[in-house]
Amino acid sequence: MDHYGKILRNSLLVFAVTAASVLGGCAKEPAPPAQTTAAQTTAATQPESQGMPNPMKEADSVLDFEAIGVHMVMPKEAESPSYYIINGEVADVQFTFGGTEYTYRASDTAQDFAGIFERFKEGVLTETAGSNGQETEVQVKTTESGGRLASWEWGSTKYTLYTSGEVEDTAIAGLAVTLAELSENEK
Repeated sequence: MDHYGKILRNSLLVFAVTAASVLGGCAKEPAPPAQTTAAQTTAATQPESQGMPNPMKEADSVLDFEAIGVHMVMPKEAESPSYYIINGEVADVQFTFGGTEYTYRASDTAQDFAGIFERFKEGVLTETAGSNGQETEVQVKTTESGGRLASWEWGSTKYTLYTSGEVEDTAIAGLAVTLAELSENEK
């Protein structure tokens, strides 16, 4: 019985110390607020600078892309185009065509700039674009979620056309070939 008595006594002692600590912490009055100066208050309300600046800079039209060595032409049927230059090296046009939203990009220097971070299904649709003796191969891939990515090159400039929408082969291939041919006279 003496052994159980020690365990009970030690348990009660631990309980009493814990209860006293908890109750003692609740009984303390809160510390008075620290005095701040006007400069400290102003500094606290100013927005902190973000760690990384926005890499997308708005552009006025495709003509602004010539400054980064990219020649792009949009079809007349493109609706609501928005123009951007990303990191000073990727031309980006976001637009609607036939009710579907697209992102059209090109770069003379960047290697992988499509911005698609998902897996592709097996199979590639291939079309040919060009005229006047110049030709390029347009490749269209399908993402696992059903999006479509077309890519091609003219000279040193690489182009991509992407939609997250599930569009027919003829729609994505037709638009990609049109864009490739409109932008054919690169440099």
